[in-house]
Amino acid sequence: MNRRHTCRAGLTATAFLLALTLSACGNGSGIASDENGTASVRLASSITGSSFLAVTAGIDQGIFDKHHVDLKVVKIKSTAEATAALASGDADIAAALTEGVIAANANGAKLKIVGNLMTQDQHVLYADAGVKSVADLKGKKFGVVGPGSGTEMLAKALAVEEGLKESDITYVPTGAASTQLTSLVSGQIDAAGLVPPYDSTAAERGKVEVLRYRDVFPDITPQVFTTTSSLISAHSPELKRFMAAYTESAAWVKEHPSEAVAILRKDARISAEAAKAAYEFAEPDYSTTGEVSIAGLRRWIEMSKKYGNTDKKLPTVDELYDPSLLPGSP
Repeated sequence: MNRRHTCRAGLTATAFLLALTLSACGNGSGIASDENGTASVRLASSITGSSFLAVTAGIDQGIFDKHHVDLKVVKIKSTAEATAALASGDADIAAALTEGVIAANANGAKLKIVGNLMTQDQHVLYADAGVKSVADLKGKKFGVVGPGSGTEMLAKALAVEEGLKESDITYVPTGAASTQLTSLVSGQIDAAGLVPPYDSTAAERGKVEVLRYRDVFPDITPQVFTTTSSLISAHSPELKRFMAAYTESAAWVKEHPSEAVAILRKDARISAEAAKAAYEFAEPDYSTTGEVSIAGLRRWIEMSKKYGNTDKKLPTVDELYDPSLLPGSP
């Protein structure tokens, strides 16, 4: 049963810059509740597919309703837009890329990471046939979203982790995952870190799986929930209910594979086979506690400092992470 409708919105780059200024002042319009105590919570998200399945399933199964949360999903295109939506008061919480939240705080945003969607990174390294290891990528082209992106940071860290120099590989900006896949199968690049369902398509087109990022970078949280300090102060009870609903939804997804795959197939508009493969890959990593790995977050900050494109002071783990909204927190 689909209890709630989702709404879609987009923000311009100008709005993002304005919103960062507002966020520095702790702006936030607040969460409204009806006469029955149901809170209307707006979730801005650029996260999709299997990584967002616990939210999609939680709405479909009425789990957010059960926790008196009327969840409205605001679909946007990037973590920058999610940050902007929070800062301008167009969203109450956001599902965003971890590295994006780190960068936003370095640029003056006052955001807190309050939980995670997945416990492990979902990228799988695919490459041309004949590539058996990262060492075989020396002198080759590695597709990334763009300069300073999380995919580039991970690619560079992967090269170093596997015994190469960062400069041994050429990093080619290709844009989003869909265009990374296109560039890989067309031969414009030699390798790319792909997420489901694009990894299955790569395999179908003759590309080979080299490794899974979660095996190299354990506990690197790929996507997180983030909100402003002012909203935490003003609406802690409502946001706690949101996190409780999310973690219950994640548990439901793990416990009901057939139903979860059907929801994913419909939401992502992919084949039954692709939905099943994406679910099976992601299933071990759905976060049923919402807890963010401190070591993983620290690793993200280190990678952002070493491989990111900002020279500004980066936030510390304590400045970034606030676990007070997690189930069981006082």
